[in-house]
Amino acid sequence: MTKGVSIVICCYNSAKLLPETLGNLLSLSVPQEIPYELLIIDNNSSDNTAEIAGKFFRDHSAIMSFRILNQPVQGLSYARKAGIENAKYDYIIFCDDDNHLNPDYVEISFKKMEENKKAGAMGGVSEAISNVPFPEWFEKFQRNYSAGKQSEIPGDITSDLNGLWGAGMVVRKSAIEELYKKGYNSILTDRTKRTLSSGGDIELCYALRLAGWKIFYEPSLKLRHFIPASRLSWNYLRKLNRGFGAQKVGLDPYVMAFGSASENLNAGRSDTWLSQAFRLFKKIRKHGIRKLMNINNSEEGDPKILSMEKTLGRLKEILKIRGE
Repeated sequence: MTKGVSIVICCYNSAKLLPETLGNLLSLSVPQEIPYELLIIDNNSSDNTAEIAGKFFRDHSAIMSFRILNQPVQGLSYARKAGIENAKYDYIIFCDDDNHLNPDYVEISFKKMEENKKAGAMGGVSEAISNVPFPEWFEKFQRNYSAGKQSEIPGDITSDLNGLWGAGMVVRKSAIEELYKKGYNSILTDRTKRTLSSGGDIELCYALRLAGWKIFYEPSLKLRHFIPASRLSWNYLRKLNRGFGAQKVGLDPYVMAFGSASENLNAGRSDTWLSQAFRLFKKIRKHGIRKLMNINNSEEGDPKILSMEKTLGRLKEILKIRGE
């Protein structure tokens, strides 16, 4: 596998965000001995994302190697897979269209992956930024937005079931190709244009872990994550958490393979969909029927509401799968 770094930016209707994200890459400070490239994956956008990316590259073609690829199948996991398959180098950085990498991100990614030969994936610190003031509750729930520290302990976090978030994640291409050869195919599609589904990044970490690779947290890897005003409402955070609950259903097979309980629901191999649904319904009732009935008028910042949203999301996903 060729040593170097491939930066993969997956885009869906990213015309407004992309110019600043790409412009930020011009400030990267990469030693000459580290080859790197940039891949834009246009995930079936309906705006002029590809046109904007093309203009940027025409204007800065001498600065970095680049390619623009199209992935017509909707879903962030599919877009990232296209990036993995087409990457020239063994170390791949997933840079979202709203991520601004620190100047030393490529250099640190390369050196840390070289130092840790068993690292299948590595993540760092994300600082949330916006063009509007953050709500009072934001700092408490910033991890929901892939912001803040991913662990309190640097180094090997393989046993942590939280996994890594995809924003700024560094992965080893040869490790993922090994997964593909063994038949790995992501259960979770991740975000699409219509849903706030998620979990593809965690699923990838779980699959790497099952294959014997390590997951690392490296706090010297730093980026800024731009969050627009439209995502800073309490209702958006509630929908996000409902998606988190739904993703747990797809992650349960991995968790059971680790020999652990999922979400303290005591999910076991002999569990039926009916028994899981019954337990989830009981959990919802513990919050109180009145609270459930008034969930749309809930006080902002109440963690119990987010917990209820996760449970509702999980229950809905189980019933949906049962119906299929």
